[in-house]
Amino acid sequence: MIKGFFIAYLVIAILVTLAALVILFRRGGVYGRFVGILVMCTNVILILVLIGFIDGRRDMYVDISISYAILGFISSVIVAKFLGTSEKSKTESWKEKEEHGN
Repeated sequence: MIKGFFIAYLVIAILVTLAALVILFRRGGVYGRFVGILVMCTNVILILVLIGFIDGRRDMYVDISISYAILGFISSVIVAKFLGTSEKSKTESWKEKEEHGN
């Protein structure tokens, strides 16, 4: 009974993840795609944990999910730092151009 619930929830999670993937590629903008990738990372972690519950080896899949979550967090911080500094440098260079009259 409970295994059927996990399987149904896994199928729904996979369908929602695929729908989010389609939306991710159709939407424009760097920030929208960045948020979409973060949502995809969260969905993949959920799918891994559900597979672990269905398979009966929860500890292995939870360890893999935690590792994936740590890598996702570190990469999101790096990308956010890169996006923040590139946006900051653009606004600073624009302000410098305005001050010099160009």
